[in-house]
Amino acid sequence: MIEAEQMANGEMFLGGFASGFLARGLTHIGYGIYFTTSRLIGIDLGANGGGALGGTMAGFIHGELMPKLSPEESAKTITDLYRMKDFEMEKDQISRIELKKPGLLGSGHIVITPKEGKPEKISLRHRIAYDRLMTLTQAFSPEIISSS
Repeated sequence: MIEAEQMANGEMFLGGFASGFLARGLTHIGYGIYFTTSRLIGIDLGANGGGALGGTMAGFIHGELMPKLSPEESAKTITDLYRMKDFEMEKDQISRIELKKPGLLGSGHIVITPKEGKPEKISLRHRIAYDRLMTLTQAFSPEIISSS
């Protein structure tokens, strides 16, 4: 999708982060989850140039979990993330997002369940990841969130 299309449809970057606190499967430690006003984008830091997000900003855009971006910056950020994506899901295609807090012994998770197709599961290896995702998912679509 090109930047002009995003600006025309009003899609704006909400926030997200990439971190070693997120993992997909047993081998993909280091993952990113980013939210726009209309979709969620998952990024494997080990593929598609996603490692560029790891750097000194700890996977934050403009150094913040939820930065205030101009429409132009927002469109560029979404385009950059889209190029690195491992998966994406449109907000209107998601039936629910389940968050489970990491415990003392085990990891937690976020499971994004689409209305059709298979769910995407990302492990949360630290409480910080859970707290950040609670903030982001509440901004994204609070009515489809369940947490434990």
